[in-house]
Amino acid sequence: MTDSTKSRMLLSHNFTLIESEVHPLDREQFADVFVKDLEQKPDVDCALVDHPHWVVEVNYSADAYSPTEVGQLCIEALATYRTNSSDVKSFTIMALGGVKNTPSTTPAPSLQTGEWGVDLVETTEPEVFLEEINWEALSHAKPDKDVFRIDRPVE
Repeated sequence: MTDSTKSRMLLSHNFTLIESEVHPLDREQFADVFVKDLEQKPDVDCALVDHPHWVVEVNYSADAYSPTEVGQLCIEALATYRTNSSDVKSFTIMALGGVKNTPSTTPAPSLQTGEWGVDLVETTEPEVFLEEINWEALSHAKPDKDVFRIDRPVE
């Protein structure tokens, strides 16, 4: 990356689809989707991380991209991968992002203060998933600039 203002985002994966309809991705396959797709973007680098919750680290230039734009790049990368798969069924991919505003209690690769954590969710029932995780309360607990939600249908 060439720009001096670098930011970091961590991605996790929630897969609530029927495995016989859409093949699940293991951690390495999930990371590979972003490494291969986003290497084409200037000032974006991705890598698999060794963490129980977070799967992919995305480093990007904050001068070139906002966190929401990086979230959009990630959701499009996963949607493109799924669309190019032979077993695609109709479902929604959601990117649920929030910035960490509290001090981190663990070292990297955990999410650190000021970094964005984004859950990429593959589901046929987005509203049910959001209700199960109490998204409305979680997202309203933060200022609007510190959270985003992007929905992307895949058909």
